[in-house]
Amino acid sequence: MGTAIKGQNLRVSINGKYLCSSTTCSLHISAQLEDSSTKDSTGNWQQQECVGKAWDGSAECLMVMDPTETAACGIDIAALVGEEADITFDITSGAQNRVLSQGLYQGKAIINDFNCDAPNKANSKCSIQFTGNGALEKVTSGAE
Repeated sequence: MGTAIKGQNLRVSINGKYLCSSTTCSLHISAQLEDSSTKDSTGNWQQQECVGKAWDGSAECLMVMDPTETAACGIDIAALVGEEADITFDITSGAQNRVLSQGLYQGKAIINDFNCDAPNKANSKCSIQFTGNGALEKVTSGAE
């Protein structure tokens, strides 16, 4: 039995920069199916054919003021709404955020939504959503 990957070790990077102070991220991959059943199909079961694939994802983070060379803050991402960006899902080694060689996914996506929530006397948060624009690829090499 393998070791479970903890949520804190999955990170999203946008255009080569980690989303700093990230709290959650998600990746969704789907297949578009078409019913290819015919009169020659047996029984009552449908036969499906994959005619396309799609992917999208989202991330949430705390709003921070001081991004670094390797990290982007949420407000930086707001400027990318409607733009295509390089998106990477990395498996990291925790707080140091070194990319491990267990694999990562990457592709181009359009940032299609940015939302900022700033409640009184609480941390401000932002969320982004993006939709894949082409293939999402699994990359099996990474730097440590």
